[in-house]
Amino acid sequence: MRLSLELVVIAIVILVVALVVLTIFGTGIMPFGWFSSTKNLCINQFTSSCQTTGQVPSDWGVPKYTDPSDPSKKIACSGLATCTCYPAGTDIPNRGKAIVNTAICT
Repeated sequence: MRLSLELVVIAIVILVVALVVLTIFGTGIMPFGWFSSTKNLCINQFTSSCQTTGQVPSDWGVPKYTDPSDPSKKIACSGLATCTCYPAGTDIPNRGKAIVNTAICT
């Protein structure tokens, strides 16, 4: 009987701890939603393409995302973020020469 009671208490403690952890991290995850925002997806795409190829992504100007200001329209990444790709060896304003392919986005 004592063993059964200990198992029940341990199970309840584990459930309470799990609920507390889920509550803490469940609300903590929400602010990180910006990782998946359309603008940040575009910036990540541009940065990845620039660093690997030294060029702008081929679909950078293709309207494929919902326009945040008008949901009935599509907008291209070029309308969501301003990015410049500097291939290695080119001058970056106010920074000097790019040693590797460098993307700068705002």
